Amino acid sequence: MPHPEPGTAALLFDCDGTLVDTMDVHRSIWTEIFARYGFTITDAWWEEYANVALVPFVQAVIPDASEELADDLNVEGMARYLEVIHLAEPLEHVIEVARAHHGRLPMAVVTGGYREIIVPTLDAAGITHLFDVIVTADDVTHSKPAPDVYERAVTLLEVDPARCIAYEDSEIGMTSAQGAGIGRIIDIRLRTGW
Repeated sequence: MPHPEPGTAALLFDCDGTLVDTMDVHRSIWTEIFARYGFTITDAWWEEYANVALVPFVQAVIPDASEELADDLNVEGMARYLEVIHLAEPLEHVIEVARAHHGRLPMAVVTGGYREIIVPTLDAAGITHLFDVIVTADDVTHSKPAPDVYERAVTLLEVDPARCIAYEDSEIGMTSAQGAGIGRIIDIRLRTGW
């Protein structure tokens, strides 16, 4: 795993798919929910929509879905997730970076997920204490791919975004980090130089 260069101001980590492998759990839950609408999630569909904001995510399956319906389905999905949170696997190769720099560099979780799911996920992995700040979709008007969550994180940490490193696992997340001027973005899927 690449270690931060001298002069790095802060480390910023996505959660789902970066710190904790939650995506298979989320996919199984949404597979059950969308099956009621006669929809089967394919690998290609999941790859395209898994990190999309809630309303467009639901409308990709139910085109006329209202925001209220999307919220209702999300509440159902989140309740089910909390029942099976133990199935989510910590991604140790990324977490080891956070552990190695805890107390040495400011660190934040920067996610498009919702706080009521993200904090229990971090708690279940035993890593919440590693981070100075947790920024979620609840904290901004526009979630990823908009830069808002990253902009909020660097503001709260009082650091120069150009001197920060973001760890991401999706194009949407990387777009968000780039838009906020984050100096270095590591795609954890590539494992280049680890």
